[in-house]
Amino acid sequence: MGYRRKWSALLVLGVAGAALAAPVPDDFAEGMPLEPEAPGSAYRLPLPEAVYGLSTRADLGDLRVFNQAGQVVQHALCVAPAPLSPRARPVPAHGLPAGRADKGGGERFSLETADGLRLRWDQDDPARMASAPGAFEYILDARDLDAPLTGVRLDWQWRSPQGRAELPIRLEASDNLEQWRTVVPRATLLRVEGSPADGEALETGSVTLPERRYRFLRLVPLDERARDWLQGASVLFRPAGEDSASLSWVAAERPPEPDADGARQYRSARPLAVRQWRLRLPGPNRVVGVSLSSRASEDAPWRPRFQGAVASGPDRSLSSAHPAGGVSDRFWRLRILSGEESLGDAPVTLELGYVPLELGFLAQGEGPFLLAYGSGTAPPAQRIDCARLGTAPAAARARPEQRRELGGPAALRPAPEPLPTRRIVLWGVLILGAGLVVAMAVALLRKLRQ
Repeated sequence: MGYRRKWSALLVLGVAGAALAAPVPDDFAEGMPLEPEAPGSAYRLPLPEAVYGLSTRADLGDLRVFNQAGQVVQHALCVAPAPLSPRARPVPAHGLPAGRADKGGGERFSLETADGLRLRWDQDDPARMASAPGAFEYILDARDLDAPLTGVRLDWQWRSPQGRAELPIRLEASDNLEQWRTVVPRATLLRVEGSPADGEALETGSVTLPERRYRFLRLVPLDERARDWLQGASVLFRPAGEDSASLSWVAAERPPEPDADGARQYRSARPLAVRQWRLRLPGPNRVVGVSLSSRASEDAPWRPRFQGAVASGPDRSLSSAHPAGGVSDRFWRLRILSGEESLGDAPVTLELGYVPLELGFLAQGEGPFLLAYGSGTAPPAQRIDCARLGTAPAAARARPEQRRELGGPAALRPAPEPLPTRRIVLWGVLILGAGLVVAMAVALLRKLRQ
């Protein structure tokens, strides 16, 4: 009996030891060398693209760094800091009267800038506009700002005859005050007073722009009754260097057919924060109105992220990039609101821009170091905090051209279900107890017969 108990204890200890054993390089599908560029106590480098494609875990927990002796080296996955909020700078706003026409016969208004650019404004029916004087459209002069603009912030005051503080506008852009192109077909300025109970008001006075440089912007109300509605304007921009990290653009996966509502749904394979998004349209010079939403899981509600016009460039099919707010949602939904006829049957690709993760690891043991990734059997990595790398870890670089197979495709298969040790023990105790009861009953019957 004691002999059997010893074997059972050894079996349990063996299973536990196997579960706690540190992984080895052959537990992972692939690996690539890591070369420190200078001596240091810690190293940091961009996480190679191959890791994202082969990882079996959403948290990239099937990744390890090994030293020359094959020992696990402690590592961290670090995210680059989020860009700072855009800055605002006031710009001149020139008010223009209503009633612009292409032919003469009415009043004329001229705007001339300091460097000689001139805009002429003709009013086609002075009698009709006499009862409604004042500025109708506004031109913003942003030439002094040598940075891409992300939006405009407007100080506006206007109410409709019905008392609603709501004004839809259109934004156009120009480089020479002669040729204008629409950049935002419709945006609504809104102000709703708060209730006496909570006192909170709802106000929308900013409009997001496709991020690029602009010289002149024109604000056109879509309500012809609006006059003298703009008191001041600022442009929003992100200074150079504050978001200098280059983005990694990845096309989101798309099912072959749209959903029941006709919307296109996409899925992101990366568990990272999305900084920007853009569309790849069937060709250049396409303008479509879209609505984009996202959600974290399949049963979560959709959250709107953007609604407006998206256009591909004159010589490329990519649209300009739009901010995504750093959300980590995996599911995206795109509705085409206008311009769908110009797309035909060609697919629309949603591309998501990420700041790649950085891999940091401590100098533990001798190099060369090996980055191993892609495993269905390795337990989740026990990563350290990025602060443990110090303020200035030395640089290192991966060698993707020397990527090699370790455990191969077999390492990607999940581990078989572990033996239900506890259940086996419980059943063994139960059977043993039942056997003891039977043995006691048999012994008792024998005594009674004697």
